[in-house]
Amino acid sequence: MIRINLLSVRVSKKKQAGRQQLLLGVAVIALAFVGNFLWSTARAGALQDRQDKLARTRAEIAQLEKIIGEVNDIKQQQQAVKDKLAVLDKLKAGRTGPVKMLDELATLMPRRVWLTKLEEKAGSVVFSGAGVTIDDVSAFMTALKRSPQFSAVELKKTTAKAAGQHKVAEFVVEAKVNPNAGAIVAAAAR
Repeated sequence: MIRINLLSVRVSKKKQAGRQQLLLGVAVIALAFVGNFLWSTARAGALQDRQDKLARTRAEIAQLEKIIGEVNDIKQQQQAVKDKLAVLDKLKAGRTGPVKMLDELATLMPRRVWLTKLEEKAGSVVFSGAGVTIDDVSAFMTALKRSPQFSAVELKKTTAKAAGQHKVAEFVVEAKVNPNAGAIVAAAAR
């Protein structure tokens, strides 16, 4: 009987199957390394994209903060200009106020009364003067009370003095000045 040794065929098939499995394992490991490398590269790219976007956003925020700072500076300058304009308006009103007060005083002054001193402090005016009689001083005070330019008219002092051959009544009168009296008169006239 002839015997055929099939063992070598089996061994060679096993060797071939082992090689195939080894090649398949190496291919799987190589594919795993390639896949891992591609995944890592993709993640690194996504991270870099996000970092770039974050840097752009921070740059935009810094630029916007600079613009906001400029806007705040402009607002402060605008407020300073408004304050200066308000001061100028107040100065203009203050400049015409004394003129209007003196004009009003000239129109209401009785003939036989004269002023020797006029002092203004903090919206209050002190008139020092003399009149031929106490009735003339009273007429002056009455005219002051009727005027819209003055309020709180108060007689502080009166004295009778001899001025040469005649007697005169010297007086000191205090009154408050109404700075908006011109506007009040104009509104009443309408």
